[in-house]
Parts: sequence; C-alpha cells; structure tokens
Amino acid sequence: MNLSSIDGSSITLIPILHGKVAFAEYVRELCLKNKYSCIAIDLPMAFESYLAQAVDVLPYISAVVAKGETGPLFYVSIDPCDASIEAVRQSRQNHLPFYCIGNPVLAAPDPLLVLPDEYAITKLGFDAYVSLCLRAIGNFPNQSPQDQCGRFLAYNLHRLRQDHKNILALVAMRNFARTAHHFNKEETHNLTLPASPSYHMTTELIDPDHLYFALGELPFVTGKFEQERQDPFAEKIDIVGLIKDLFRETRDQYHDNRNQAVELSPGRLQRALIFLRNLTVLDDRFIPTLFDIVIAAKGVGGNSFALHMLKCARYYPYFQVEHDRPFLSIGIDRILLPGNSLAHPAINLLRDFAFYWQRLSIKPDPSELQKLKYRYHWDPTGMCSHVPEDERIEKFNDHVRNKALTLLREDLTVSEKFTVSMLDGLDVRETLSKWYTGDLYVKQIPPSGGAIDTVVIVFDANHDELYPHRATWFAEHEQESTLTFFSTDPFENMIGPGVARSTYGGLSLLFPPRSIPNIFEMYIDIELKGLAERLTCGALLFSRERRVAYVSKTKPSLRMNRIARNLKKHLVWVPISSFSSETLRKLRTFHVLNGKTVRSWATRFIGD
Repeated sequence: MNLSSIDGSSITLIPILHGKVAFAEYVRELCLKNKYSCIAIDLPMAFESYLAQAVDVLPYISAVVAKGETGPLFYVSIDPCDASIEAVRQSRQNHLPFYCIGNPVLAAPDPLLVLPDEYAITKLGFDAYVSLCLRAIGNFPNQSPQDQCGRFLAYNLHRLRQDHKNILALVAMRNFARTAHHFNKEETHNLTLPASPSYHMTTELIDPDHLYFALGELPFVTGKFEQERQDPFAEKIDIVGLIKDLFRETRDQYHDNRNQAVELSPGRLQRALIFLRNLTVLDDRFIPTLFDIVIAAKGVGGNSFALHMLKCARYYPYFQVEHDRPFLSIGIDRILLPGNSLAHPAINLLRDFAFYWQRLSIKPDPSELQKLKYRYHWDPTGMCSHVPEDERIEKFNDHVRNKALTLLREDLTVSEKFTVSMLDGLDVRETLSKWYTGDLYVKQIPPSGGAIDTVVIVFDANHDELYPHRATWFAEHEQESTLTFFSTDPFENMIGPGVARSTYGGLSLLFPPRSIPNIFEMYIDIELKGLAERLTCGALLFSRERRVAYVSKTKPSLRMNRIARNLKKHLVWVPISSFSSETLRKLRTFHVLNGKTVRSWATRFIGD
C-alpha cells in the first residue's frame, strides 16, 4: 500500500506476519528493487538502539530483553526469517537509517486467529494473500489495543515523512487496518504521546537447544535461509522442498549401531511424505508443523528415527562455541536469564500466533548405562524369539519356496510350434519374437518333480567379522521351521529389559522342522570359506529334498555348485533384488527375548 502526500513524500506500507520466511523474502526483494531513504518497523522505540547491534552479529541468534519495574519481561528474538529483522539487516547493509515506530508502552499482543497458509503466496501472489489475511482479521473497534497502536504508528509515520521522501514501513498485520485508518485523520497530526516508560535492556545469545521456541520457522529452515543468503547463486527458499530435504538429510545422518546407514528406502520416505501431507491437510494447512513431521517420521522409522528427526529439525548450524557467558533459555511464555535460577514470565513481541504444548509418545533409546544394566540382569538359561517376527519369517519362507519352484519350472519350460494342442498355454514372448513367420508357439511346462524344504538366505557374505553370534533355534511347534543363522551380537544392542536387537547376516530354514546339530560347530570334511558357505553347506547336508532355494545378491559360486553336486543337491538361485528393500529390512532385523515371559511386554520396546 502506497501512501503519498502533496509534499512529494511516499510511504510504502507493508503488512507482515512475524517469523515467516515468505515475508522476509518479500522485504528483501523490495529493498533490492527500490531505493528507500529510511525503513520503519512496528516495534517499540526502546529496542531501536539494541536491534542494530544484535543484527550485526547474525547468523548468531540473540534476543533483546526489556525488563520494566513490574510485570513480565518482553523480548525480541533476532529471527533471520522475520520481516522486521530482515528490514533492519537491509538498512545496515545499504547504510540506511531505520526507526522503531511502535507503541512505546510494552504490552502483550493479542494472538491472531488461524489465517490462510503462507504457502498460498506462491500461487496467489503477495498482494492477494495479504488481502485474504486482512479480510480474515477484520477491522478492530475504536479504543482497542490495535487502535491505540495504529494511532502511534500513523503519528510516527507523519513525523518521519518530514525528513524522508521514500519510506518503507512494515506494520504488523493486526495493526495495519487501524494504521491506514488513522493516517489521514487530523487528530493523528496533533496526537499527544504519553511519557515513555523506562526499561532495562540487555542482549543475550539464545541457547541453541531452545531456538525452536524463539523462531517463527523451524531452526532447520532458518539455517537453510541463512545459507541461501550467503550464496548469491542459490535458488529461492521453498519450505515444502526443505521439508523433503529434512527427511533426506535425517535419513543420511541416521546410523544404526554398526555405523552403517539404515536402509530407509526412497519408497519409505515417499510414504512418510504422503502421510505428512495428509496430516497437514487435516489441520487445514499446506506447511506442516514440527509435531506432524515427527509423527510421520515415527510412522516409517520408529521411535529412534523420530527422535533423530526431532533433533535435526531443531538444529541450527550457526552458534558460538566459545562463549564466556551463559545462554538465554527460552520456553513458551517463559525465559531464564543468564545467572538466574528462576524462570520469569516473558512475552515474545514477534509471536503472532498462540504457542502451545502437544504430547507425543516417543520412547528414547536406552542409554549406555541402561544397556549395561539390562545385560547384567540377563538370565543365560532363558532365550526365545519374538512371535510376530516368527510369523513374518515363516510367511517369507513359504513365499520363497513357491517362488523357487516357479523359477525352476520356467527354466525347464519348452516352447514349440502350435499344431493340434495348446498344451500349457500360449507362449507370448516366443510368438512375438517370431511374428514374421505367422506361426503360434505354445509352452509345455514339465511336472515339478519334487518339493523344496530348505531355504538359505544370505544378506551379507563379505563381512564375517560383524556377525559373531551363531546359533540354531528349534521350532516350538509343527508350523515353525528349524532356524540356523549368523548375526550381530544381540547383547551389544539391548533395547529393553530382557529384549536384545540383532541383525541377520544369513540364515537357513528347514521345514518341516527337525533336530540338527549346530552347523557352525560340527566338523565338515569340505574346505569352506566364510560363514555363508558353511551355512549353505549345512543346509545341503540336512535337506531331504534334492533342491535347495538359495537367496542372495549373486549366483552361487562354481565351487558352491560343485559342492552341491557332490552332495547330489541342486541350488535354485532366487535373486535377493526380486524382493522389496522394505521386506528385507523387516526380515533382517530380529529380537532375542530372555524367556517367554518377556513376550508379554516386548512389544512396548520393539513396536508393532
């Protein structure tokens, strides 16, 4: 909104929402495209001399705190994503004066109701979005706090235009309508200002762990915005795109206990983003909150990934390590001044909307001390599996056996020219490859000639040193298989009392179940290299059927095929890439329980 007068002065009046990166970008664009003689911001005059010093130390984030004789504390956080702070930065960079023209009497601003999501600026444009917000806020009545603020703002604008011809004025959205209303009123020119109260002002650096409560955007987004400022070739900030970056970067930084990246596939991240979008739409928004982000992360990665997501979203990359003074601690409507032991009620003057707590159930990983305690209380005489994982692996075992038989039949399938019988159906591939002959080809599938009772799955054949735990588990009932495996040490990852987590390196399943010796301890008169070959050789020895399903990344080696042939067996290779990474991830991780009684509470630590 442009306010012009007969003396040639021009005032560009911009309504803003505090702490929104879209408004900060708009102010920066205005300052790049236009030449202003000064900048005015809707903040109390008491903060004017302190804001310049605080802005000069950015990207280190601080807060200017005002303390009166009575009442709560008031503070202005130096938020890089706030339009007012951006205006001060532009004035410092362009060597322009700036003025705080707000009400000199500090008072708590009334929180705004829910407004249209600022993401709409990218679709509607800034002017249309601001019009929607002003319509939603409405016009406040006379003698209201907003009306009083509007009088002061209009009066100070009249004072500024006496010395400056082109003024950029930023006014809080709640005060914009009354400021425009009073600007042309005669009484505004003759307004009598009350005596400004005195406040004790200090500037303190904010504790990096508490930046979420002081900033309008996520600290992660704020950090990206600061990085974008320092790169002249960077693209414009897209908050929705940054949320995707947050998930990707968290996935890349999130490591399991073996310091290897957890297999959070792109498909899982996509499902998390779809879930996050649905949660956000349910709240009538397009930009998600931290609460929704953590819920979506928990849905795809569990408690540990959700906690890591929470830490990454609250991480701001710029902070002073060498700081000889204590930090300022900030919470919701409370702050703890450095050197004090009691928190004080405080009001953030750059907070437009109500801030409130939400409860989210996340179980943190146990500390190293807790893990040692769990391991100390482990009873070596009791050990069993987790029932849901047993059911999952038995379903996978049945699926692999059927898949191996299907592949075997396909290898033995014979295609021939159609004469008088369709045999086992039309061979579409052969018919199309010889379409020029005009003949039809049919396929003949021979009988299976046996079953498969043993499945070998090799996840990792090259890092035997990572898998010191080798064991054979016998079936508890006739519907379970005899399981032989090598895995990571479960006692290195105790996640709860009597609950240990481990990762398979490889396993074999014999069904119907039967008693067999421990393959890793028995003597085998065959030269074997590595745990994977010993596991496979043991499966060949104890398989009652001629064919053994072999699931791995690569085909069995010539030496392994020769060993199988000497034992009168045949390895049917099933590529491990034919199964989804999500299925393999769930299958590969398993838990060891300290007795069957632990099954009653194991789900509390393992999850669904």
